[in-house]
Amino acid sequence: MNAMELIEQAVESYNKALEFLGKGDVFDAAEKAWRAVENIRKALLVAVGIPYDKAKTINYGYPLFSRILRALGQKDLLEKYEWFESILHAKGFYGQIIPFDELKETILEVREWLEKMRRIIGNISKADLSDALKIMEKIMDLRRELLRANMEYTRLNDELRSLIDKKIKQR
Repeated sequence: MNAMELIEQAVESYNKALEFLGKGDVFDAAEKAWRAVENIRKALLVAVGIPYDKAKTINYGYPLFSRILRALGQKDLLEKYEWFESILHAKGFYGQIIPFDELKETILEVREWLEKMRRIIGNISKADLSDALKIMEKIMDLRRELLRANMEYTRLNDELRSLIDKKIKQR
């Protein structure tokens, strides 16, 4: 999957969202709008050399996406992405707890965000960040090692506490 295909899918999904919105199906519209947002996130990553299979994941895709937008000075677009995830995806489609008017307003805000992201993709598509993936893989390996070490640390602290409790009660 290349960046242009992902952008086309994003546009298609957003148009579907508008269709659902026109029919009054706000929750399905929210799901389609979120899909458009996610496809643009993936398109940005693929455009800079991140393989699609990594770009589509949250473990690799989100941290890279976040770092790229921050490096571009586009923290506002990152915050909007997170807002869309909360309102459209979690609370809108899945939770169905967002009032219709607020959900509709958020869906309509997606269009401007998509356009801004498309311009960014066009501007940075010649950047090759494929080496960033190697660093991310090292980060992920280190994170797993830290989690294992933390689990062992916790186990040993529990063992120490248990030993002390046992010895104190025996006296």
